[in-house]
Amino acid sequence: MSLSKINTSITLEYLTNNIENMYFDRKSANYALKDLANEIASFANANGGILAYGITDSGKIEGCKKYGTKKFNDAQKVVINFLKPVPIYTCEIIEIVNEKQENDHILLFHIEPSMNYIVRNSKDEVYCRQGDSSIKLNHDQIRILEYDRKERNFETEVINESSIEDIDNETIEEFKSRIDTDLDNISVLKARGYLKEINGELKFTNAGMLLFGKNPSIYLPCSRLRVIKFEGEEFKTGKEMNVIKEKTFDKNLCKILTESREFINSQLREFSCLNNNGIFEKTPEYPEFAWYEGIVNAVTHRDYSNSGEQILVKIYNNRMEILSPGKLGGFVTVENMKVKRYSRNPQIARTLVEFGIVRELNEGVKRIYNEMELYNLEEPAYSEPDRNSVLLILNNNIEKRSNIAQKVNITKIEQIWNSLNHLEQIAIDYIINNDGATREEISELINRGKTSTVNLLNKLIEKNLIIWSGTTKQDSHGKYIIKE
Repeated sequence: MSLSKINTSITLEYLTNNIENMYFDRKSANYALKDLANEIASFANANGGILAYGITDSGKIEGCKKYGTKKFNDAQKVVINFLKPVPIYTCEIIEIVNEKQENDHILLFHIEPSMNYIVRNSKDEVYCRQGDSSIKLNHDQIRILEYDRKERNFETEVINESSIEDIDNETIEEFKSRIDTDLDNISVLKARGYLKEINGELKFTNAGMLLFGKNPSIYLPCSRLRVIKFEGEEFKTGKEMNVIKEKTFDKNLCKILTESREFINSQLREFSCLNNNGIFEKTPEYPEFAWYEGIVNAVTHRDYSNSGEQILVKIYNNRMEILSPGKLGGFVTVENMKVKRYSRNPQIARTLVEFGIVRELNEGVKRIYNEMELYNLEEPAYSEPDRNSVLLILNNNIEKRSNIAQKVNITKIEQIWNSLNHLEQIAIDYIINNDGATREEISELINRGKTSTVNLLNKLIEKNLIIWSGTTKQDSHGKYIIKE
């Protein structure tokens, strides 16, 4: 059951068990009021969110009663008393039963992102939400944020040529089911600021059109996502033109993400890989999370005010490139993007979170790195090639991964796998997936000395599983490889 009249998704379960993240935080009523004000400012300077006052970080409901009426009243005025300019927010009093089973109350601060200004405290300090905490910005970070705030107007600008006829009712119905509301479609969009009344007529904002329009590219041509697949490892033109598949997606952002994901999956190859049970299974060319998260980030955080560019995904034999228009936002850099997060488009980001597409925690980029490592692929490569776009390159290793099944006696290995000891299994798996190995590599892998390693390799040779590829035993270029 919802506890909030403002946000119906706020339940007791949500308040006590939900993990603190970019959009949600809990604070004990014992928390200093000036620090509470800084937390509220940090939400306003990022993407907005909800702060529950009277609940501990661990989710224990303390309530506000035991800290006195004065502090409870002062907490409701904390924004006006400590922050300038005052962000857009609502302070909601929630009647609740505390941990001692007493009737009590807490405060819910519903904070909107400050669209074209920075919220400061009484000392002129600036705080901004990062992941599940608030950080105090230094002078350079504040300057970057001041500059970036000029871009925030884009989401709220009205498209004068638009009308309610542009609504994609299928998408808004899905959104309503996600946020659990019975309001009609127009009321939901008006409440979120995606529809505005101009001279008696309802018009879409840019963010509203991108999220809930039937054909956003009519008004915002840059909103398209284009996928091109090439034959080979470079882009050729003229008579050597090597484009083998191309598709452009130009619906609203949710449908772009859904349809492009399906299309790209259909264009990627599969490879044979030996699993932990000694069975060869098909694995995709790239971990799906890595490339899809890269596309989600591009769609969510690109500079949509750059009207001449669209998101471009290029698929080559050996790599995938995802190019997103616009420089990295706020104080995020190529060097710190694993741990820092900032949304150029906070309304879009927050709605995509509610759709379940964007992850609330700052784990996306880090997990891209982890997933590539798990697939034994190179680290993802981020760059800003022209200082006005962000490029993500995911490298494949076609030489290492292709045709493994053709080089390996699959049936033989699968039949004998369970009879191998653990170290032999480790060695075989490494040799298969690295197209061979030296004695030194195996020795380091299994953490054994030269004699033990040589004995293990000789046993695998006797079992007709591997052979030595060198011309002599001392051949420095030789490797132990799978016997075909």
